[in-house]
Amino acid sequence: MVFVTISPLLSDIITEVMSQHVDLNIIAQFDNRDPIFNRLPALAADLVVIGLRTGETDEIAALALKAVPAAKVIGISSDGRNAYLHEMRPYRALMFDFSPSELIAALRGPSSGSAGG
Repeated sequence: MVFVTISPLLSDIITEVMSQHVDLNIIAQFDNRDPIFNRLPALAADLVVIGLRTGETDEIAALALKAVPAAKVIGISSDGRNAYLHEMRPYRALMFDFSPSELIAALRGPSSGSAGG
């Protein structure tokens, strides 16, 4: 797993909750996005979690997916309430007011959330 612009508190919470359900290995954590598109392919992460800035769309997650097409990329809103799951197939799941169990279910397999591009 790679964390990108996720606060230490939120990354600790995500790691703690998810590690109880899936095997996690944090291989990198970036405080800024400048190096990620060049470095993600070499890291070959299965999961990339990106913190979205206030008012930012999840487009950055779609761009990260292009760098690591085999990974799942999750963009988490700046308030920590919503998440966007991107996978290389034409699928996007929006999880309003997501819970840890919904996030874990999304990481384990295709979500039943709303699909879109």
